[in-house]
Amino acid sequence: MHAPTMPRARTVVVETLPPPAKLYGRALPALFRRARAPELPALRLVRPNVRIDAEQVGRYARVCGFIPEHGVPLTFPHVLAFPLHLMMLTDPSFPWSALGVVHLSNSVRLRRPLAAGQALRIEVECGPLVPHHKGQAFTLHTRIYRRGEAVWDGDSVYLKRGARSERAAPSIEIADAADVRVPLLAREARWQLPPQLGRDYAKASGDFNPIHLHMLSAKAFGFPRAIAHGMWTLARTLAALHPVKALASGYAHGDFKTPLYIPGDATLWTAAPSPVARDFEVRDLAGDRPHLRGHFEWELP
Repeated sequence: MHAPTMPRARTVVVETLPPPAKLYGRALPALFRRARAPELPALRLVRPNVRIDAEQVGRYARVCGFIPEHGVPLTFPHVLAFPLHLMMLTDPSFPWSALGVVHLSNSVRLRRPLAAGQALRIEVECGPLVPHHKGQAFTLHTRIYRRGEAVWDGDSVYLKRGARSERAAPSIEIADAADVRVPLLAREARWQLPPQLGRDYAKASGDFNPIHLHMLSAKAFGFPRAIAHGMWTLARTLAALHPVKALASGYAHGDFKTPLYIPGDATLWTAAPSPVARDFEVRDLAGDRPHLRGHFEWELP
């Protein structure tokens, strides 16, 4: 059976971003929306002229553990694209609340080095719904260009638990990372996550999802206390494994496994399949429970 396809996307150019509070406010009523047949928005959202701001890069780097010698962090362009992600997930045509989908995994690829001051074109669109054993999954594709040249792309995979779609091909399935053989890893670091980490990352990234901010707001969504942003955990891992210089190109993939509660402790476990690659897991303090599992590889100038 052929993979499901999306209708031809309608391009919408976004010159001015709505404030995050407005977008999150748009997500709350959708929590109580009556169930309907899932249809993802056939939209391509475009920010045509986004400048990399050195101050914003610095704030993000400090929260995630990158150093100035790393240059623009590999995961930073996700922050530039995130407002378009939120716009897509809170669009009136999106079938569920943005606060009701789970971030399963994220892949990022740097194709050309980036630097502060450069102007970028950012494009975001939905891939098709695909079956997952817990519901329906889909990917938000991000493509970033500089003067017409592709320089960065990212794929964010989300899950809506319990959702079913007649239009999704039953033969398509997103593999669960638990089925993937895990290499032998050695403990490399221990991190202590302070109680304000979620708020600090939110200010640096623009991701103000309430499950990350406070214990009370997290409890409203069924968590015993706030959990660390998955993209912070991935970025913190890459910062710890990053060569002490800027990359010519790089790729990282992370599967988000179990919530990492804050305040709390985490440990980093790694293996080196080659001099320019690392397999990794972020686990609990005892090293028994994985929060994040993934792979990082790079090329230097």
